Amino acid sequence: MAMTSPNSRALERYKSAVTTATSVLGAAMLLRRVLADVLPGTALGALLLLPPASARRHAVLIEEFDGALYNRVFLAAKAYVSTLLAAAPSVPLMKASLPRGADAEHVLLALRPGTAVVDVFDGAKVTWRLSRKHDGGAGRRRTTEDAREVFKLSFDAEHKDMVLGSYLPAVMARVEAMSQEQRQTKLYSNEWGKWRTVRLRNASTFATVAMDAALRQAVVDDLDRFLTRKEYYRQTGRAWKRGYLIHGPPGTGKSSLVAAISNHLHFDVYDLDVGSVRSNTELRKLLIRMKNRSILLVEDVDCAVATAPRREATGSSDGGSPASKNHKVS
Repeated sequence: MAMTSPNSRALERYKSAVTTATSVLGAAMLLRRVLADVLPGTALGALLLLPPASARRHAVLIEEFDGALYNRVFLAAKAYVSTLLAAAPSVPLMKASLPRGADAEHVLLALRPGTAVVDVFDGAKVTWRLSRKHDGGAGRRRTTEDAREVFKLSFDAEHKDMVLGSYLPAVMARVEAMSQEQRQTKLYSNEWGKWRTVRLRNASTFATVAMDAALRQAVVDDLDRFLTRKEYYRQTGRAWKRGYLIHGPPGTGKSSLVAAISNHLHFDVYDLDVGSVRSNTELRKLLIRMKNRSILLVEDVDCAVATAPRREATGSSDGGSPASKNHKVS
């Protein structure tokens, strides 16, 4: 009686499995070739459970910050999406806010994180989805200060060139046009390391400010000359900026003069409260996040930074104030 070793039986099973797999693969390839001659590509992909090219999605991530600077594309996307939400019947949940100082008709609509809205451009559908991510390491406690918003713009792969070459530039152009139509001077104030905006309602102009006539004209001429000398500053290697020191007792019109300068130049005003800035790094971020063609206002500049160090040197700080402990602006 002949005996078969276990190794021989295993080898036979391996050969049988290879033969079967080869037969199945050959049959599948033959079937695909036959179907390709009979069916169009789309139907063939559906039959073989493969998504057509038009179903594959591409996406562009637009983050709130570009390094330490505000991302201009994100700001434009936020303004544009607000106009979409006003006419979008398919978004069940959205945020509504009224900026401080704004009129009732300027209610702003915004997506909540995790929600989306669809737009149509040249027959192509694109989706705007808002999400939120947190900066910092895994062991760090998450706070609202670390939160960063991100727009995800998704679209079919076949529309990639159109979205990047036409759609996004059109969004930027429309927001710029909206900004020019609704141009209002704004006042920014720093809160927790970020700029918060309100409408600047001070209507003071050089025609209404109580000033000596000759001094008024000298200031206006100096401002106008400054605006026209950008090339001169560049050629001489100097930063294109101008500084004024305004001093006097309370109620003598210092704030009104700043408002008059803002209204004359059509520049926004950034009112910097140095006492609420917690570190040199935070101060640096606030300064570089200012827009071009704007005014930086530092009130009580003679004591804004020196007050806290003097208190610490004399030991007069009560030690219980977070501001006194965190004040590291030099």
